[in-house]
Parts: sequence; C-alpha cells; structure tokens
Amino acid sequence: MQPIDPNQPNIALRYRTLLTLWFAMLMSVVMYLVFIEIAKIRFASAATSGNQKLSLLLICLSLLPMSLSFLVKQSMLANAIEQQKLQSVQPAYVVAWALCEVATLLGLFLHFALGSRYYYVAFVVGGLGMLLHFPQKKHLLEASSQEF
Repeated sequence: MQPIDPNQPNIALRYRTLLTLWFAMLMSVVMYLVFIEIAKIRFASAATSGNQKLSLLLICLSLLPMSLSFLVKQSMLANAIEQQKLQSVQPAYVVAWALCEVATLLGLFLHFALGSRYYYVAFVVGGLGMLLHFPQKKHLLEASSQEF
C-alpha cells in the first residue's frame, strides 16, 4: 500500500488552473473575431484592400511567434523537469499561449489598420497554435517527480 502523497491535490489543482487559463486565452481569440464582426456591422464603410505585400508579410510574420512558442515552451518545460520545479510548468504554457496570441493580434492589426481581407489567416495560425498547446498533465507529473 502506497502512502497518500500530499502533492497529488496540488497537481490536480495546477492542472485545472492550466485548463482554465488555456480556455480563457482561446476565448480571447474568439472574442477578437466577434469584435471584428461587430465592428463590420456597426461601422460598415468601404474597406480598402490595403497594401497586399505588407499584408502578406504580416501573415507570414504571424507564423514566427507561433512557431517560436513551441521552442520556448519545450525549453522551459525541459528546464522545469530537469530542476524538478513544479511551479515552472505554468509559466511555460502561459508564454507559449501569449506568443500564439501575438499571431492573432497581427490578424487584428491586418483587419483594422490595413483593411486586409486575409486577416483570418493570422487568426487560424494563432488559434491552431493555441489548440496545439493544450495543457498536458504529464508535464506537471514529470516536473514533480511523480509516477504517471
């Protein structure tokens, strides 16, 4: 019979917190899209097509923070697991989500500043990054040196 580990509820609580933060960050992407749709209805004006080259550049640039998020998260998680610091897992995920949100903010900029019709591509890139960064309980368990 194994003794009851006092860290187990801590891991469950930390995992629930990660899920809540992930959901909130994902909903912020959805709210940006809702904001764009409300602005389209409310301020229906003739939108300019904008500078197509700059739009394409910013869409390609939205791939950079999303791909960088995977490298940063992996590095921070490896550091947390190596040092057995459970409290370092959450910042790894938050930084990754923030980098993915940069891609969606570029989409918001594309729509409002440049009037580009292809703003949604940056939203897809950022949203896909958020979905791929779904929190995994195994990272918490590995950083806490518990068996899973």
